[in-house]
Amino acid sequence: MQRTQDGGIIISCDFCGTDWDAFDQSSSRPMVEGHHGSVLCLECLRAGLEEMSEPAGSYKCALCLQELDAACWSHPDPPAGAAGLNPGAVACRACLRQAAGRFNKDPDVAWTWDRA
Repeated sequence: MQRTQDGGIIISCDFCGTDWDAFDQSSSRPMVEGHHGSVLCLECLRAGLEEMSEPAGSYKCALCLQELDAACWSHPDPPAGAAGLNPGAVACRACLRQAAGRFNKDPDVAWTWDRA
């Protein structure tokens, strides 16, 4: 998610609301961008790959914007009051797998993905 604050653009994970800090890479979480500025951090991706489940009905994926009824993930307990949080954000299996592949290829991210 992108928002304007104090005259600047802030990028945050749609799923947990954590802000990305371009000036402090040591404390910043790696993030990947979906369509129309939606963002998924590595910590939420890890949780999503482990906790993905079948939906109760159709949903709109925050990352690819498609209406789906395939396996998905949403944060089970998003932090209340996080300015960058998209409270209804849901990620589909295809987007989680695509994000995992992108992080896996990034030499600056200390994470590997077992596609099994």
